[in-house]
Amino acid sequence: MPDSSTRQNQLAAALQAMKIPPRIQLRCWTETDFPAIQRLSTLQGWPTSRNRPAEALFAWQHSWPALVITEEENVIGFVRGLTDGEITTYIAELLIDPKHRGKGLARLLLDACNLTCLLASSEATYVFMTGLIALS
Repeated sequence: MPDSSTRQNQLAAALQAMKIPPRIQLRCWTETDFPAIQRLSTLQGWPTSRNRPAEALFAWQHSWPALVITEEENVIGFVRGLTDGEITTYIAELLIDPKHRGKGLARLLLDACNLTCLLASSEATYVFMTGLIALS
């Protein structure tokens, strides 16, 4: 798994290829986001982060990509994935606050996951995928 600095750099490069809506920020998660992740998960009826917080926090600490989407500093969505760094990325959790659904935010999180993982694997693949995402 890449270190924090590498993750930030991969995400920054990926964000340059993406169109982010006004007032929306997409960034790497931090432990200070965990209460908001717990709140959104509980609202959705996902009990793990509430019933097993230590295990859920451990999962977030050991996952990449792990991103949040915010509006005015408030976490309104997140994605937690696992990758081998070369070919496969598995999405373990993806959630958008119900008040913010239908705005393309989940797609934005998935595109960011794809691009950050592609940056780590192959420059040629990254160029190809950024073109596809720009067309969509």
